[in-house]
Amino acid sequence: MKTYRIKTVDAFTKKPFAGNPAGVVLDAGGLTDTQMQLIAREVNHPETAFILPATERDANVRIRWFSPLSEVPLCGHATIASFHALAEEELEGMSTNGQHYFRLQTKSGILAVRVEKNFYDTTIEFELPVPKFKVKKKLPATMLRALDLTAKEIKKDLPIVTDLYLYIPVNGLAVIEKIKPNFSALTNELKKMKLNGVSLFSLETKEKDSAVHSRFFAPNYGINEDPVTGSANGPLGCYLQKYVLSAGYPVVCRELSDGRLEFVGEQGDEIHRTGRVKIRVHLRQKEIESISIAGEAVTIMNSILKI
Repeated sequence: MKTYRIKTVDAFTKKPFAGNPAGVVLDAGGLTDTQMQLIAREVNHPETAFILPATERDANVRIRWFSPLSEVPLCGHATIASFHALAEEELEGMSTNGQHYFRLQTKSGILAVRVEKNFYDTTIEFELPVPKFKVKKKLPATMLRALDLTAKEIKKDLPIVTDLYLYIPVNGLAVIEKIKPNFSALTNELKKMKLNGVSLFSLETKEKDSAVHSRFFAPNYGINEDPVTGSANGPLGCYLQKYVLSAGYPVVCRELSDGRLEFVGEQGDEIHRTGRVKIRVHLRQKEIESISIAGEAVTIMNSILKI
């Protein structure tokens, strides 16, 4: 019988029982795909991350992510949670405070991670692939019904777009807050469109320093509503830059010392799991060169699995 250490970590928050919970298996070497899926189902968080040795020369650590139903190609909050856990345990060379850099092997490519470890907290920044948005002129009536949304509630002067997910701009917080999707119907619609989830977002926010407020649904992955979705908030930063600012909307952002723009994404308030995501966009000659998400996390549980 072998033992595995599993942490439960709330990401994109500094407060326990907020943000997005993730399971983190600190050393998943030796686990089969079937065992990983069974563990993720048992842990039953939106995602469980399995930390493994890298198998590609250009990477120094590898992560696989599983929802309760299947493996997913990309997960922001579980990556934030994973590197928080590694830093907390002083693993992967993070025994000292300061900046630590990683090349993370994933099913979405090799992505950069930066960990800033201090005495009082740890901030993790995770590079995401730049989305390749495709504009959709109209949504099927069946998708609108599944989302409990009407055509009048969609913002008319901003596009609906797809990448891995479907992104729908809506007319304010009141629309966001009242949504009650039919998850069975939404699963079918997402499968028809070959998409992994849907993000509904508003430019009206709860806090004055935020740029966008969203909710995210992925019932086809066993996640009816995800509390705080890093892999969806990152592309929202690109959406703000590409479509919202160019349309003349004022968007709250700040310029970092390295010249990047930082937006804050709100999510999770409607299901009492409030989280905030820092979305960082790097431009070169007005084109988006790279995006990343950043945030803090807090460990709320340590456990041992014996199998």
